[in-house]
Amino acid sequence: MKKTVRCLCFALLLLMMAMVWGMAAATDAFPAEVEALVQSVLPSHTILRSHQCGNTAAAVVSDGQTQTLCVAERNNGAWELVVCNAAALRQDTPVTSLYLDTDEALFWSYHSYGTVYDTYNASRSGADSQWRMNSLMQSETHDNGNITEAHLSYDGARLYYTTYFCDENENILSTRRYTPVPAAWLDEQMLLTAYDDSRFPKPNQYYTHSWLSDEATAKAAAELFPGDTYLGGCAQQDHLEFFLQQPNGERIIAVCTFDHADDWHITRSTPMPQGTTYGYENFSSSLVIGDLLVNVGPVDESTCGVTYIYNMADTASGETMFRLGKNWVAEGSPIGYENCFGDHPWANLSTVDWNSLPRTLEEALAGLDTDPWAVVNNPNPQDRLHLRTDPDRGATSLGKYYNGTPVRILATREEWVEVDIFGVTGWMMKEYLAFGDAGRQVEAVFPSRVYADTSRYHYVFAEPSSGQPIACYDSPQQDLLVLAVVGDEWYHVWFPEDDLTGYVYQSDWKEGNG
Repeated sequence: MKKTVRCLCFALLLLMMAMVWGMAAATDAFPAEVEALVQSVLPSHTILRSHQCGNTAAAVVSDGQTQTLCVAERNNGAWELVVCNAAALRQDTPVTSLYLDTDEALFWSYHSYGTVYDTYNASRSGADSQWRMNSLMQSETHDNGNITEAHLSYDGARLYYTTYFCDENENILSTRRYTPVPAAWLDEQMLLTAYDDSRFPKPNQYYTHSWLSDEATAKAAAELFPGDTYLGGCAQQDHLEFFLQQPNGERIIAVCTFDHADDWHITRSTPMPQGTTYGYENFSSSLVIGDLLVNVGPVDESTCGVTYIYNMADTASGETMFRLGKNWVAEGSPIGYENCFGDHPWANLSTVDWNSLPRTLEEALAGLDTDPWAVVNNPNPQDRLHLRTDPDRGATSLGKYYNGTPVRILATREEWVEVDIFGVTGWMMKEYLAFGDAGRQVEAVFPSRVYADTSRYHYVFAEPSSGQPIACYDSPQQDLLVLAVVGDEWYHVWFPEDDLTGYVYQSDWKEGNG
């Protein structure tokens, strides 16, 4: 599954250019003066790859064992060697292409294995106009022609990691943007004269809990929390988390999300119970609190809380695991049909009482406050309930909702209730709602849907109208639940696993097996 907010094309453009560079590097003339300059510094080396553009020339040279990257610049008619660095290149894989796009932008590539290619980019930048590493892109072509790209870039302050999924015609189907990592600590290391490729924090595309190395995560923690001691952490798609010991000896978990318009949002937890540690075998991004493995993360755009609990000591029924959202609890993975909605005290790390964590699903359900909640409950499950703009049967309908749809109660007015359904507000008739704990007895009848056309991606929109999508999916199997039919074109839907709601075109989806 891939989920994205925006679709970009820069990475694909680099891939196409890299193919051209490999051909150009072998045939373009290289200045004899630069060749002589390189030979004077590295007399036992042979030039393997070279390219010139304007007042810059670059070469990969080797003595048969070590590859070295050389960059020369021409000033006032004289050439000067400004970069001569073997550490900048991998020594276990030969450079397959070298290209100067301009005299201030250098690219080189490796054929790593199979159909995987890695392309690096450095440029002359900054007030000192020195050569600096900018980015790394890994591209893999699959058997069906689809392309997966991973792009890691550095802007002088942060590491940005983005993955792209493209079809065989090089159209980008989806983009997944990961939470940026604070990385001012990388600045000096990124000078091409000092750059060491073995120390560059390359992303782990097949990560189990963190795409970033522990060394880089620790340095990011030191940058964000200079007064605390780093004990563990991870970088996931939607957040960074750091297990820290404060100067007073108390241990906390801090979760960082990133708003591209408003910088970092940091949530510090309340102090952990004594003896709390971080990481346990395959659950390496879990807090270990006694017999409980506890995961944390964002539960909505502005709040971070407990998201998962695994009880290792429940010998009566075997290990128990359950998930928590901002206002729901579900056994195992959330699938929507069995989620129980209500407010609970574990949804905000800054106020949670760690000693009150539920050890079983029953305890978690007992901790739900269902008073502000109701569930759509038509006597005939085949009927659907209108959500209207005003408390009037003649008011505009915002959609017709299926039994089992959870609603938060905002206000009541005689026979009407003002409700919020995953951010959409309107009015429903009171007699067709089951309130509080009675809502758990209502059978959800959300229809299941699968892709009508599995060969293309499918957009999700914030409103029932075409515009900038909030996400797109390219996997043919999705846990999508239709909450409501909206007009003749739209469904209001919920993806429980991602806790994402929005609108999709009815024509993009067909009846599934559920």
